[in-house]
Amino acid sequence: MFKQVGVWTGITAAVIGVALAPQGYAQINEQEFQMGRAREACRNQAEQQRLTVNQVVSTMPISGSGGQMIGSDVILNVRRGGNTYDVRCTYDNASRSATIANLPDSNGSGNSTTVPTEGSFEGRGLASGSVFGNERETDAMLSFNSTNNFSFSLAVPPGTGAQVNYSGRIRSTRSTGANSFVLRGQVQRFASSANNLEVINATGSCEIEVFDARVISSTCNTRVRDSATRFAGLKQF
Repeated sequence: MFKQVGVWTGITAAVIGVALAPQGYAQINEQEFQMGRAREACRNQAEQQRLTVNQVVSTMPISGSGGQMIGSDVILNVRRGGNTYDVRCTYDNASRSATIANLPDSNGSGNSTTVPTEGSFEGRGLASGSVFGNERETDAMLSFNSTNNFSFSLAVPPGTGAQVNYSGRIRSTRSTGANSFVLRGQVQRFASSANNLEVINATGSCEIEVFDARVISSTCNTRVRDSATRFAGLKQF
């Protein structure tokens, strides 16, 4: 009889232990944590600049040359003076600083035009990642057409050295001003000078910003090894 009571006591304790165990403690990885911190910092920065945040449109991680996450690009839909805009906020993990770019002027010109349905846009700046290593001066070229296809390339001048190309379908475009917009594309094909520019099927994404008809920034990556790049346009271009 004593043994039977002991068995039931053990079962009861086990059931109670399960009932009291913490529930719903979802684990988040470091990238998700940093992206959440970026969204919060960008909201605060927008408020400091007297912008009302309607929503966070997207958050994309920024990778350094070694593939390590160094920050995030956050697209915010904001309101000021009765006008609504999309602005890009760049967050730096190391300094924990948030900087809002492509801020429209107070008269509301930041969303006065629609995105073109086709065209070609150039840029010149510094690219990192993939075949460019830590940083190389490159030319950027974005082309897209009315069938919703896009092609984006980065190449060391005069285009005979290190080079990468991403192509695929446009997922969305958002106007940020006259001749200014952000294009988000779904990469379907990738080519690199490391492989004699052989085009291969690849899954990934690109976010490319055009300001005043010039490519000023991009973040692209695919599941192909050594395919991630980041581009920042030079101010003098």
